[in-house]
Amino acid sequence: MNLEKQHAKLLKLQAKADACTDRKEALKILKMSDKVIHKLSKP
Repeated sequence: MNLEKQHAKLLKLQAKADACTDRKEALKILKMSDKVIHKLSKP
């Protein structure tokens, strides 16, 4: 995936995290965001 797409995905996850009310859902969002950040940090 290209960088622009990854940044867009992070923004979507951030919006989901703001609206999150459930701990289980929050952990799922954190796991997904960690994966995206890991992909972005790769050279």
